Amino acid sequence: MKRLILFLCCLGLQAQSPYPWLEAIAQRQLAARREAVGRLRTPDEIRAHGREVRQKLLHWMGGLPTAKTPLNVTRTGTIEHADYRVEKIRFESQPKFFVTANLYIPKGGKGPFPAVVQPTGHSLTAKARELYQSLSIGLVKYGFVVLTYDPLGQGERRIFFDRELGDSKVGGTTVEHQMVGVQALLGGESLARQMVWDGVRAIDLLQGLSEVDGEKIGVAGCSGGGTLTAYLAAVDDRVKVAAPACYISSWEEQLAGTGPQDAEQQFPDQLRDGFDHGDLLIAAAPKPYLIASTTEDFFPLAGAQRTYEEAKLIYNRFGAEDKIAWFTAPGGHGMRADTRGAIYGWMRKWLQGTPGPAPEPPLTVELEEDLQVSATGQVGGDTASTMNMRRLGALRGAGGDVRAVARYEPYTGPLEIREEKTERFSYESEAGRRVPAALYRPATSNGGVVLMADAAGRGAGSAKELAAAGYTVLALDIALIGETAHRGGSYSNDWFGADKPIWLALMVGKTVTGMRMSDIVRGLDVLAARGLIGPAGVTGFARGNAGVAMLHAAVVDSRFGKLVLEDLPPTYRRQAATPIQRQVFEVALPGVLLQYDLPELVGRLAPRPVVLGRTAAAADEGYGGPHVRVVRRRETATVWEAYLK
Repeated sequence: MKRLILFLCCLGLQAQSPYPWLEAIAQRQLAARREAVGRLRTPDEIRAHGREVRQKLLHWMGGLPTAKTPLNVTRTGTIEHADYRVEKIRFESQPKFFVTANLYIPKGGKGPFPAVVQPTGHSLTAKARELYQSLSIGLVKYGFVVLTYDPLGQGERRIFFDRELGDSKVGGTTVEHQMVGVQALLGGESLARQMVWDGVRAIDLLQGLSEVDGEKIGVAGCSGGGTLTAYLAAVDDRVKVAAPACYISSWEEQLAGTGPQDAEQQFPDQLRDGFDHGDLLIAAAPKPYLIASTTEDFFPLAGAQRTYEEAKLIYNRFGAEDKIAWFTAPGGHGMRADTRGAIYGWMRKWLQGTPGPAPEPPLTVELEEDLQVSATGQVGGDTASTMNMRRLGALRGAGGDVRAVARYEPYTGPLEIREEKTERFSYESEAGRRVPAALYRPATSNGGVVLMADAAGRGAGSAKELAAAGYTVLALDIALIGETAHRGGSYSNDWFGADKPIWLALMVGKTVTGMRMSDIVRGLDVLAARGLIGPAGVTGFARGNAGVAMLHAAVVDSRFGKLVLEDLPPTYRRQAATPIQRQVFEVALPGVLLQYDLPELVGRLAPRPVVLGRTAAAADEGYGGPHVRVVRRRETATVWEAYLK
């Protein structure tokens, strides 16, 4: 045991990916949240907490649209069976924002019937996938009207579909969601805003049907459909019964496993503000709620159990112990026949007044193409991307507080410099988080001092070039660069970089840019502690995405006398107005477009000189002022030759 403790202590002294550090913050926030929920004693207290959860959800989403515009329902075909029919329909949740859906209507029995909305999980075929068809058919055979639809980015609603390619330009459904989700963040919104609104309008559609009892509406979905089920149950009182499958867990366990998921499945500040999966159930309580899990799911079973046990106590306060249940099936992620049977039984019990087992009836699924609503397989019209570009591209913020937007909190604790070897060391940027650094001293000094944040890390060749030219250079491995890079893989690394720690930073109330600002400002403190900052101040040099943090740091710290920023990423406005972006997630700041853009920050630095370097041709993005110089660096030119000579 002593050896283990010693090993862990030594490990804690080393720089590493910020993910474990962020996870420790998250776990403290979750523990505080658990204690707060444990203090809820009365139904009134629980209802008040539920209202607060709903307000937070709607705030994080960016609010829902205020106008319920005409649905303009179009039926494009019908499939007849002996005991039910399937109508292929299209409706508009917003003008020209088409939702493709299949409507299952019983033929036998006496209507109006209770109804179930099934938002589907992440799948290319979505509503037509055998798994989701099976739930719809089983429910309609038990006497429910069922509306199952393609969430945006799935099925007939691909966002970046290329007809010649026959596929999305960016890849699978999760990448599509992440692409528009990151874009939405810039305007202070979440992709969940549009996805939840589709579900709200699906309920509107059902309530307008003569075959449906509008007071008896349930929602059931698996995986991403489970996410939407939980959201709809929390924010829409018309949902009387909920049954999310393979989603409900707890972030306490999830963070140690696969971590943050798709763009609509977490929000900035949610852990800081005390929100876990269990709060979705509290917001819905005491309506009947079935949690369906599998033993080998990547949404951890232990987390589902934790949330269920908490929910039982909440429901007990209402005297509604029978309205909360947990069903567990063996196997991996998905909705097996026994899970579907549990959902049938739950919906029958609470919407039909028929308790008891409800095994899956014999059923035959359709060929996927036979359920297609559109003639071409893609419905067209507006997409989440085009709507984002139109709405967010028009935002014009000015004068925002850099510290607040970047979630930057100055840290004034001791630097705790720990030497590794000559002029290679690390220091504490924030309590418990260390930054590797290297100090390069010139043989003959010209008096200049450079603080460098290069994508190549503290061993970058440009640092050595500048030292050879006479500069003293402090080169840093700022968060997620060099020795602090996150080594974990993800399906979307090629597009979004280290998206897991980026999302986790947002969830705990931070941003990567804010963390990097701290790394850079504390680097200035290191230089000051060594007596290396002269009257002219420090020249900041950053390359690529690191330049965003360097620019923000210079706005808050006047010890920078000059900036050289090479190959800055596109401005936030350009990111919002461009459908596809690569490797910009780490610089995303929630709601930044409501506050400022990068050219404005450059303007705030006047009269301090700013050199904007380019290694390739780039569009004019509005940078200007007498203190700004734009330089096109040739391939053979060194940093010193191009920008500082």
